[in-house]
Amino acid sequence: MNKIKKLTTLTLILFISLASMTAEAKNDKTVTKARSSVENASPDDWKVYAKSARILIRKKASMTEAKSWIEKSIEIKETPLNLEIFGDYYVKNNLPKKASAYYVKSMIKLRENNPGCDVSRIQAKIIDLGKII
Repeated sequence: MNKIKKLTTLTLILFISLASMTAEAKNDKTVTKARSSVENASPDDWKVYAKSARILIRKKASMTEAKSWIEKSIEIKETPLNLEIFGDYYVKNNLPKKASAYYVKSMIKLRENNPGCDVSRIQAKIIDLGKII
């Protein structure tokens, strides 16, 4: 009976380790692809920086790099997209007040470009933040 418990425990540990390694390998590929996109982008391509940062943020991989890319994107051209992505960055880093501020900036920027546009998706993100603030 004791051998069965040990074997079961060992099998469980092995399974968890393999699952973790698979997730890390997937994140490594994601990070490599995002880095390649940024390296091959023109210096004024704010969209590549923003979209590459969004990929890392969603995977919660290399968050320092994601932050520098989204900051670079905003430095090149402040847009509703990169402001929203910066909000997403702050959500992933458990900073809801900063996230909310960037979501509001994103909505303002959207409305500057198109006063009647639908901002309900971003409003929903702010409402979700209210549950954790």
